[in-house]
Amino acid sequence: MSTILIVGGSGFLGRRIASAALERGHSVTIVSRGRPSVAGCSVVGYDTLEEAVRSVDVVINLAGENVGARRWSARVRQAILSSRVDITKRIAEAIRRAPVKPALINASAVGFYGDTYVPSNEGMGAGQTFLADVTRQWEDAAMSASDVTRVVCLRVGVVLDPTDGALAKLLLPMRLFVGGVLGSGRQMLPWVHRDDVVQAFLWAAAEPTASGPYNVVSPQCVSMREFTKTLGACVGRPSLLPVPGGLLRLLLGKQADVVLHSHYIVPMRLLGTSFRFRYPELKGALQNLLGR
Repeated sequence: MSTILIVGGSGFLGRRIASAALERGHSVTIVSRGRPSVAGCSVVGYDTLEEAVRSVDVVINLAGENVGARRWSARVRQAILSSRVDITKRIAEAIRRAPVKPALINASAVGFYGDTYVPSNEGMGAGQTFLADVTRQWEDAAMSASDVTRVVCLRVGVVLDPTDGALAKLLLPMRLFVGGVLGSGRQMLPWVHRDDVVQAFLWAAAEPTASGPYNVVSPQCVSMREFTKTLGACVGRPSLLPVPGGLLRLLLGKQADVVLHSHYIVPMRLLGTSFRFRYPELKGALQNLLGR
């Protein structure tokens, strides 16, 4: 049994990781500004972060502004960056000062690779987009502790959950017969089932040989067109109304990059480990999530 500290654990992913860790017999403390409803977890504030780091075996860092919540004004772009980098630097420094150094499992994102139609694995460098720069700085902050402890950066793709995130936003118009392809439809969508993300974080926390970056995406990366077609089939609706990229740019500005950029990502390192995806194929993942 391990003691796990989850920073930014009040979101839907953090709550699921906490619940799964408790089921495995771990002791879990959540660092949050609110009061996440996870029975069995201790909750502390960010003002006691450094003290909390000193008393655990593993730190899981999920903290960061939601990139899809608000239009990307200059202020929001700065918040997206600083909310990740600043807290990660605090965690890394706290680990450095701790008498016993906990492992750090740091969230990252496939935005690291930028806009790409070329299969990208962990051996490739960062792209040239805003989100690529954010994730590069985020990972650099985490890896600054790698000389004193084990650090893992999990580059997470588009997490599928019918109650939150991209899937939740696509479901309603699809069920109302007004769903369709976003942009050209050619852009690659690196999806991953929520349960596989949870298991990846707990695998990284428990696996002593895990270190560095891992892409946490399904082995079956699909185009936006294929994703929309499969989703429509699963809910019994046609994919009728495409949304032009120009309209998305007009409505969302630079935030449209989140759905219009292509991310052809391969989980090469994860596939070479003991980790096994429960939902490697899109149809099965959607059927599970939608109760089909």
